[in-house]
Amino acid sequence: MKKLLLLVASVIIYGSAFASQNASIENPFSNQIQEDSSVVNFYDIQKLKLYPNPATDHFFIEYDIIFVKEAKLQIYNTIGAVVYTRILDERQDNIKISVSDYKNGLYFCSLKIDGKLLKTRKILINH
Repeated sequence: MKKLLLLVASVIIYGSAFASQNASIENPFSNQIQEDSSVVNFYDIQKLKLYPNPATDHFFIEYDIIFVKEAKLQIYNTIGAVVYTRILDERQDNIKISVSDYKNGLYFCSLKIDGKLLKTRKILINH
């Protein structure tokens, strides 16, 4: 039993001594991890909110975006036909959309910036 305890103690002491020696060695990936965590994802900055959901007479689209050239908002039905398009001039706004002419069902609201699809939200219309 004493030999086992002596063996365990020596392994712990040797391991801690080895760890402290290697603490001064620089990890080649540590800087990369720190740099990547400070990068802000362009897609996460863009905000698109639709309410109320489900909509009966109208719904609101609230957006807050950062774009370079062009921003476009489009609403599609379930078969992919575009039922609403709007070029966004402002960087943030709240738009009221009347849905009295739309049929009941599921629709998709997409935000495109510089021709790239960034966000899509679902909206249910139920009169």
